[in-house]
Amino acid sequence: MSNFKELRTQNVSHGVIAKPFADNQPLIDLASPALKMVNNFTQKTPVRAQHETTIAEALKKTSSQQSDFVLVMDDDHKLIGIVSSADLQSAKITIIAQRLNTPRNEVSLRHVMTPINQLMGVSMQSLSYACVGDALQTMEHQGAMFLLVTTANNEICGLISARQIAKTLHIPLHISPIATSFSDVLESVDHPH
Repeated sequence: MSNFKELRTQNVSHGVIAKPFADNQPLIDLASPALKMVNNFTQKTPVRAQHETTIAEALKKTSSQQSDFVLVMDDDHKLIGIVSSADLQSAKITIIAQRLNTPRNEVSLRHVMTPINQLMGVSMQSLSYACVGDALQTMEHQGAMFLLVTTANNEICGLISARQIAKTLHIPLHISPIATSFSDVLESVDHPH
């Protein structure tokens, strides 16, 4: 034990038990570090579901695991899209069910998800210099409800949810999806957000 040093001790006979750490944390606002709003997949495994999973099954997963989103995976376990828990409960599902001529609770995630090619990513390094307001501004400008977070190797390691920011900060959302195809335009007319 000669490689170690003895720590300085102190008298604790008049010590008081510290308050829980959460009580001392400052409230999050738009100027807070963006990293505070990252759902970090390396710290907590996100809810995942296969693309053929029904809306009903996905809702059970999001409520049991208290998640605001589901990562949609293909048969090879590759990320192909994201669905928010709000979308799983929206009128959008009824419209899709009518178009597919199938019962509402049998609509699968692949019909509802936002495909990965329509999602934006931002590096964890960029977020380390950004605030929550920067992330929200980016999502508003891109018309995106989510920002995927990437590592230096371009691996997806987390995400930021606009709904989670709005819920945490008690502010309204001003995000309108940007139509990328004619069918998106028709859907926004059928189902304005």
